[in-house]
Amino acid sequence: MDIKTLFALGLVFGLAPLSAKSAEQDFQVDEISVLGQSGKRSAFDSLPSVTKVSGTELDRKRKSTLGETLSREAGVSATFFGPNSSRPVIRGLDGDRVRMLENGVGLLDASSASPDHAVAIDPLLVDSIEILRGPSALLYGSSAVGGVVNVRTNRIAEARLDAGRFDLNPAYNSVDQGKSLGALARKNLGDFVLHVDASIRSSENYAIPGFARTLAERDANPLAPGEEEESGTVGNSTNRTSQAAIGISRPLENGFIGAAVSGYLSEYGTVAEKSVIIDMDRVRLDAAGELRGALGLDSIRFKSAFSKYEHTEMEDGEVGTIFRNRGVESRVDAKKGSFVFGAQHQYFRLSAVGDEAFLPTTRNSSLAGFGLWEESYGRVKPSFGLRLDSAGVESETSDLFGAGASKMFFAPSASLGVQVALNESVASGPAFSAGLNATYTERAPNYQELFANGAHVATGIFERGNNAFSTEKNVGLEASLKVKDQVQDARFSMFLQDFRNYIALSPTGEPQIDGLDVYQFNQVRARLFGAELEYRYRLQDMMLAGNWDLDFKADWVRGLDLTNGGALPRMVPIRGTLGVNYRNQAFSAGLEYQRTEGQNQVAANERATRGYNFVNLSGEVPFTTSFGLFKALLRVNNLFDVEARNHISFVKEIAPLPGRNVFVGLQAAL
Repeated sequence: MDIKTLFALGLVFGLAPLSAKSAEQDFQVDEISVLGQSGKRSAFDSLPSVTKVSGTELDRKRKSTLGETLSREAGVSATFFGPNSSRPVIRGLDGDRVRMLENGVGLLDASSASPDHAVAIDPLLVDSIEILRGPSALLYGSSAVGGVVNVRTNRIAEARLDAGRFDLNPAYNSVDQGKSLGALARKNLGDFVLHVDASIRSSENYAIPGFARTLAERDANPLAPGEEEESGTVGNSTNRTSQAAIGISRPLENGFIGAAVSGYLSEYGTVAEKSVIIDMDRVRLDAAGELRGALGLDSIRFKSAFSKYEHTEMEDGEVGTIFRNRGVESRVDAKKGSFVFGAQHQYFRLSAVGDEAFLPTTRNSSLAGFGLWEESYGRVKPSFGLRLDSAGVESETSDLFGAGASKMFFAPSASLGVQVALNESVASGPAFSAGLNATYTERAPNYQELFANGAHVATGIFERGNNAFSTEKNVGLEASLKVKDQVQDARFSMFLQDFRNYIALSPTGEPQIDGLDVYQFNQVRARLFGAELEYRYRLQDMMLAGNWDLDFKADWVRGLDLTNGGALPRMVPIRGTLGVNYRNQAFSAGLEYQRTEGQNQVAANERATRGYNFVNLSGEVPFTTSFGLFKALLRVNNLFDVEARNHISFVKEIAPLPGRNVFVGLQAAL
């Protein structure tokens, strides 16, 4: 089945039920909370493109990394630097153009500096994940031009619990002999709410259906005599990860206040360097609070996080390079009527010391003010957003630019949008809503783009920055159509982003340095455009007593280098997913077909990749005992053990995606 057939099936199923009568049971859409201040609303009522993954859906999608957990969402893919390091890519943009948040505040790790640096959070005990695309994302910073991924852990409770809870979640993966165990407890203690969670995970080298290296790579770079091609598994992909957290909060009649401390430890192999193990640890302290009805405002909320991050790259047991990041980010949001406004401050000091330190020690700071106005006039809901960023980067040590080299940037951003209800919401038919949004954003170059100078072994290049850069400017447009009633929910979006001074890493053509091709960051004209479709429909009058749901998702993005001609590198190929899910009181089951087309629109010196098909199965059986509530989980991913390579991965030539995987888990609420 090719992607055209998959799109046709989605349109057939999507258009047929638009006149269907409502079912007795409402088809619910998860509530989301943009900025934590604009009030909870459904995704249908929200002006930007928003996705929330939680509950049973999140249970079906959880993987060892945040990127792979979200990689099947419309418009979202993952970098996949092996199974231990994978960061989300939104609409073809990644790295410092996708803002990563934990409970609304930046992660403050080093995952954007290199694709082999893991995101410092384990999805195992995450409560929900919110994905913002489009205009509202810019209110989280100029580095959110691609979008925002916000991981929610609810370690700081905002209200008293109806009852205490204790959850235990053991699981096993066959593809890498992976074992995991998570535990979570929440309890009211007098006027306070206590939260404790912990998890541990371990895995071995993951299995693949054939050779690790592609045929083209084997032909181009044959092994030395006596060496054997790696097959059946990908070496140095083991993982040992643990995390723990404790939080306490004091819910109030008009708000709450609380704090949490968490620790994260991970030791994992990097598939690009078979002798390198990364030893990562992070300690994070969060504080948050809210007051409603104070200072003449509807509400005012603050969040702050301090992070101490370090990872050591060990080569053959010897310390190679040490990355350290110490930083703090704070944010205040206030709401008055239809207006949300606030300020944000961030400071961090990032250092890299060792043989492969391609980055100097830098001090990075930013201060921003922002506002969002959103009002309803009957069926019309206009909005206007503005953010003003001031950012500074100073190099303490730099062979290329000299110690003390510094840059300051002023980066304004703005959004203007309107959403229109195309018809009255009636019980007998669907409600239609259309939106049009325009954004202007400026992004300050980061420390890597300005000051990198050295061998970046993880990506196999010698990387050089350019401290003459100006801000990266972008004009974006997004048009969307949403349809919703009690049996269906659909969103179709088209987007265009036109960049001036887009910062791209390109080969220079210079002679190799230490056997590595020389790449330099340059500013070019670039354009990205594409479309996304999400559709869910509850099938009626079907066999077996229960609920049948049809899910369809598809996305497409194209990136053009307008300065040099041709495509931007590592663009996501067109993808589509068609799934059927059944559930009743005794069990639930799902069948999913994923199609990823080949990518032939490639940049210079970039190889094309072939398309592939995945078939996935899932099942859940809840049951009750005298000890508590239980749910047995079964998932089979890549049922037919297909060889597949992620085009946007830096290691696609040497590390395919995992082969067939049987996941068995248990959720216990005691």
